[in-house]
Amino acid sequence: MNTINLSPEFCSHNGTVILSSSEDTILIGMIDVENQVLRTRIEKAYPGINIRFECIDLDSFKLKLSRLFSEDRVTEELVSRKKKLETTSHFIIDKIENDAPLINLLNSIFLEAISLSASDIHIETESEETQVRFRIDGLLVPIIKISLEKSLAVSARLKLLANLNVLENRRPQDGRIDIIFDGYSLDVRISITPTVYGESIVLRLLNRTDTALSLEELGFNKIHLSLIEKILELKSGLVLVSGPTGSGKTTTLAALLRVLNKSEIKIICIEDPVENRIKGITQIQTNDEIGLSFETYLRRIFRQDPDIIMIGEIRDIETAELAIRAAMTGHLVFATIHTNTALEATLRLGNMGIPSYLISSVLRSVIGQRLLRRICTVCLGKGCSHCSKTGYKGRIVVSEIVIVDSLMAEKIAEGKTSAELKKQLEIQKFYTIQDDAKAKVAEQITTLDEVKREFGGQW
Repeated sequence: MNTINLSPEFCSHNGTVILSSSEDTILIGMIDVENQVLRTRIEKAYPGINIRFECIDLDSFKLKLSRLFSEDRVTEELVSRKKKLETTSHFIIDKIENDAPLINLLNSIFLEAISLSASDIHIETESEETQVRFRIDGLLVPIIKISLEKSLAVSARLKLLANLNVLENRRPQDGRIDIIFDGYSLDVRISITPTVYGESIVLRLLNRTDTALSLEELGFNKIHLSLIEKILELKSGLVLVSGPTGSGKTTTLAALLRVLNKSEIKIICIEDPVENRIKGITQIQTNDEIGLSFETYLRRIFRQDPDIIMIGEIRDIETAELAIRAAMTGHLVFATIHTNTALEATLRLGNMGIPSYLISSVLRSVIGQRLLRRICTVCLGKGCSHCSKTGYKGRIVVSEIVIVDSLMAEKIAEGKTSAELKKQLEIQKFYTIQDDAKAKVAEQITTLDEVKREFGGQW
């Protein structure tokens, strides 16, 4: 097979990189494909080889070049070179380093995760190699495999950047890293856990530069948008957003608060972590390690004179009681809660120990939701490079909204069962989350297979 050897240094200097090789053709990507001098230079260096040139954008070039550099041998003595590795508070990843293949390996992983809109990076050590996977649109996708030697180097590098103990591999460690890349500002949360073969590293990528999506962009249907308009007119009470882990609850809250965010209103959010930064809103990061929990902040938040309070998660009786108290004292309170359906949220508060009469007096609405993958608009579900061959790209909300009117509040106060509350909803012609999912399948936004994958036996 015809081969061309372009050194990483040559590629970096000239803005060119080999994209693919076949039996009869070499495809070379160039940032400036009109540079005839460079093209002629390459062709003369490799006579007799069929070379094609293709224009590539700067981001694609950086990603491919970073991978090219990372193929070099990683230095074996990690501890001895610890001082040479960057330990600054900001990790800049759009820079290629000739003398640091380890840095460029990690760069390439982050660059590809960003380009594929991954929410998490999983680096999992196995018996003979280490698997790197990205969580894309809710599902894990295998990306590359690296040697055990390189994975040890990556682990040490990440620990240094997160100010963790580089030599500790027997106990779990958690930390965070700030990453800057070509206009992106990422807050990376790192979790390291020992396993039988080494370590499992999970990196949660929180893009601080992302603009909060609107409710329409998230995918709420017209029926639910009209109900949400009424919710946003409330002056006090408790509004819950429910769903399992990873169902987009915090993103929906950010969209709601974005609408409510006005100069005459004080909004305070207590979160762990702060996922969506919104200008004009006071956002507080909890820190259980130093005693700054949800409960600690909630007990003191009233001195900050808020109009609207957002609680990242109601997770126990203490948080629930304080949310109820805030709603009873004339504040509008938004919070998330982990339940499979909107109706279960009312019962969950009761199971936590909140009296039924208190729930009925302050609860105004529950938004229950899930996320379904969208059919890729480029390949229409067939699978292409744009969607990583999955047939899906991006996700959309499917939802249901329980409005706690006087009749529903009465049923809740009486401690009615789930079945009895469901009958009341049927009287209201309740538009269920399953109805919403069916409609989005009919509109060819998602697929029946995707709905079945998400809802399982509930479908």
